[in-house]
Amino acid sequence: MEACYYSLIRRTQDGQLVGWVPDLPGVTACGVREDEVVHQLSRDAKALLRRIADKGLPLPAASPVDRLPLGDRHGLYRRLLLILG
Repeated sequence: MEACYYSLIRRTQDGQLVGWVPDLPGVTACGVREDEVVHQLSRDAKALLRRIADKGLPLPAASPVDRLPLGDRHGLYRRLLLILG
């Protein structure tokens, strides 16, 4: 199973990083370093996709990058493509 989804990451006011995958509800992570957030997101996204596939359901469609939000009132998001395989 190979899939690609964008993750969004932003820094909170207290300096933590928060990340999520908009197309995969419940896949979120937080941490001090970006690499640890990306690792958690990738691990949790793979696990969710595996559970979906094991049930015989279709994988969620990935949103195109131009449909993702750029940020919110707290600042801009960093967009990272997760290649899950």
